[in-house]
Amino acid sequence: MVAVRKLLCAAGVLLVSGCLGGVPQSNPDRAETEARDGLAAFFARSGPAAGRRKAPLARASLAGGDVTVAGPDGYCVDPSTRRSAPERGFALIASCYILSGGKAGRPVVPMLVTVTVGPRGDSTDLPTPKALAQAANAVLLDGNASSGRVTAHLADGGDGMFEGSDPRYWRAAFLQGDRMVGLALYAPRGSALAGDQGEAMITRVKDRIATLSKATAPRKTTPTQKPAGGMLGRLFNRQDLPQ
Repeated sequence: MVAVRKLLCAAGVLLVSGCLGGVPQSNPDRAETEARDGLAAFFARSGPAAGRRKAPLARASLAGGDVTVAGPDGYCVDPSTRRSAPERGFALIASCYILSGGKAGRPVVPMLVTVTVGPRGDSTDLPTPKALAQAANAVLLDGNASSGRVTAHLADGGDGMFEGSDPRYWRAAFLQGDRMVGLALYAPRGSALAGDQGEAMITRVKDRIATLSKATAPRKTTPTQKPAGGMLGRLFNRQDLPQ
């Protein structure tokens, strides 16, 4: 699906029922209703038919069990987008309520988070915020690099994700053990998560993955050949997107 392919190019993650305490909402009535409708329409197009929709997952294991995807309360993994191979993985997270068609969880602040698990690497493979922006061909609004985590706030490109999504979105990259992981967070137009609050949320996602994932120390073997186009090229490769 074109929408899913676009979504994953910017590669993130999230868990079950609850609210996002402390995250301010813009126009919580009309704007959020429209955003939820847009997300519901996105999943209706990209997922299985409503009558055959699989139940959303509280968590999912990727890349041979090296990385476990989950996130804040109220958000689940969409099983129809989960892809996992020994050296690769992808999952998409959204509201449990939306993913289940209103059968699980409760309404929370709408957003999409993607997670892409890439090949093995080390700290030298971590990109800079500028490199994340360049990989997305977007203007860098803000960025941060600390404690093995890089974040970048991008000015454009997020509005193609779902109806009513904000052009601004967040990207992040970090090492989980010796796995490079790429995250991306998309939110409704005007949402605090598309602005300053997005970095805190994407950091919560990263911390949740780190807590649940199996610790994998860098292997003392001959390093694998670096992928053509560099680590970022492999992390955000369109060829890996769900069809």
